[in-house]
Amino acid sequence: MLLSAAIIVRDEAEHLDGCLSSLRGLVDEVVVVDTGSSDASVEVAVRHGAIVAHEPWRGDFATPRNRSLDLATGEWILYVDADERVRAGDDRERRRLIAAATGQAALRVPLVPRVGWTPYLEYRLWRHDPDVRFRGRMHESIVSAIHGAAQRDGRDVEASDVLTIEHLGYERNQERKYQRDEPILLAALREHPERVFYYDHLARIYQALGRDAEAVSMWTRAISLARERGAPDHDDRLLWVGLIWHQLERGLVGGPLEALVTEALERFGALPALEFAAARLEFAAGSPQRAAHRVERLISLSLDEIIATGSAYDQRIFGEWSWNLLGLCRFAMDDFAGAAAAFAEAELAAPDAPDYRVRRRLAESRAAA
Repeated sequence: MLLSAAIIVRDEAEHLDGCLSSLRGLVDEVVVVDTGSSDASVEVAVRHGAIVAHEPWRGDFATPRNRSLDLATGEWILYVDADERVRAGDDRERRRLIAAATGQAALRVPLVPRVGWTPYLEYRLWRHDPDVRFRGRMHESIVSAIHGAAQRDGRDVEASDVLTIEHLGYERNQERKYQRDEPILLAALREHPERVFYYDHLARIYQALGRDAEAVSMWTRAISLARERGAPDHDDRLLWVGLIWHQLERGLVGGPLEALVTEALERFGALPALEFAAARLEFAAGSPQRAAHRVERLISLSLDEIIATGSAYDQRIFGEWSWNLLGLCRFAMDDFAGAAAAFAEAELAAPDAPDYRVRRRLAESRAAA
C-alpha cells in the first residue's frame, strides 16, 4: 500500500466530507481519529470508508495524531486536517511521483494557509516510519523526527509540487476555536516559554477578539526573548510581522514603528510583508519615490520567488494593495498618467472597491489637464 492519509477530528462534519472527497483516488486508505465529536463526523468518515478510531481528548494534539500514524499501513503518510483540501490533479501521476521518491524521507509540499493567500512549503508528506511521531501539546511538530529519520537512512527531504493542500478553516467563525486554543497555548507556554510560535498564536487570538493590549504584550514579550536569545529562529519573523501589521492597521505610524520595521528588515531581509510595511511608512513620511521602488519590486515577484522566502502572504500585497500604493506614490510625484494606470490595476483586482475607481478618474483628469 503506497499512501495513507492521517486525520484527527472533533466536530468537523461540515468540513470532513469535502476533505475526504478530495483524497479519493489519491490515497489508498484514510485513518480518522475522533477526539470526542458530538456531530456527524464519525458517520461522514465511515461513509467514505475510513478507518475510524477514538481517542479521548486530553488537551494534547500530538497524542491523537500519533494514534492515526500507528493505525496507518501505507508506505507514505499524508497528514491533512478536516478543514483542508488536496487540490485536484492527476492522481495517477502524483502516485507515480511519490512511489518514485525512493531517495526521499519526506516531500515538503505547498500549503495555502488561507483563502486568497500564497502557499508556503510544509512537512505534510513523509515516508511511514515508527520513529517519526509528533511532539508538542499544540502546534505539534514532526519536523525534527523527519530529519532524524532522513539522516539515519541517508535520505533527503525535498521540496515538491506533487500536490497542494488548501486550508479553508479561517472562512468560518473562529470563536469556538479561540476558546479551545487559548488555555492549551497558555499551558504549552508554561511548559516551553522559549517557543515564540505560542506567543504569536496567542497574540493573534487576542487581536481577533479585540484584546489589543494583550496582543501587543504577547508580541512584545516574545520579541524581547528573541533579542535576548541571539540565535535566530525561523518563527521569529512572525513576531515582528504580526506586531508591525497590527500597529499599521491601527494607524500607529511613527518613530517606534519605523525602528521596528528597520530592525525586522535587518534581521529577516526583504520579506514581502515587511517590504510593504516599509513602503507604507515611507509614503506616510513623505518619501513616495522610495515607497514606489519597494512596491514595484513586490509587484514583479514570481510565485516561486515568493515561496522561496519561506512564508505565506496575503496575495493583495503583490496585487491590489501594492497597485493602490503605487498609484498614490505616482500621484504624489505628479506622474498622473502612471498613477491612473496603477489605480486601474488595483480596480481590476478589486472591482467592488469604489475608492480605486475614484482615484483612477481623478488621476486621469489631472493627466488630461
